[in-house]
Amino acid sequence: MRWLLLLLAGSFFIFSCAPKVKKYRESSVAYCPKRIVLEVKYCDSKSALSDRIQHLSRIKVKSLETGRSATLAVKKSPRVKGLCVPRKLKKVLGGRNSFKAQVMVLRCGENNKKRCPKKIRGLASWYGPKFHGRKTASGVRFNMHDLIAAHRTLPLGTILLVKNLKNGRTVKVKVLDRGPYVRGRELDLSYGAAKRLGMLKDGVIPFEAKVIRCGS
Repeated sequence: MRWLLLLLAGSFFIFSCAPKVKKYRESSVAYCPKRIVLEVKYCDSKSALSDRIQHLSRIKVKSLETGRSATLAVKKSPRVKGLCVPRKLKKVLGGRNSFKAQVMVLRCGENNKKRCPKKIRGLASWYGPKFHGRKTASGVRFNMHDLIAAHRTLPLGTILLVKNLKNGRTVKVKVLDRGPYVRGRELDLSYGAAKRLGMLKDGVIPFEAKVIRCGS
């Protein structure tokens, strides 16, 4: 009995001294660091590209090699690791073709929206063939068969679990475009997502969407 009491006392001591883990709800905050150190390269693109920063954010890049800085907008690109800036900026930033820089995010995304609601509700419509192959607001070509959505203000890259309130069907989509611009509608879904929800004939349906991830 004595050894059991000692074991319980020891367990209580261990758990009471263990560090508390902070809970981070990914569904409420878009990833937009105030300051971050990235590997920067000069590239032949017309715009700055990055896989780490919200699409159309405004950033200040300060070279840790030369101490020079430049302010510019950046587009999201999963193909770029770190950050690449137009080669013409070498006249401003100087240094080698690859260098480390401190990046300060001055504006998060195109509308500076950093937080997402837990849920959104309203009317959803869908779009397809007419826009197939066109560039979305995120810069990605619209594929009507992909599971994507358009919203007016949510940070691009936000992932939603959308539920059709008429039949209970659900689908997970990624916000890559802007819209809908029809009064009274909250969400525009791709043909592929609308097909999963069984809303093609209805055209417009009442929906509820849970935010799984805010931005990317």
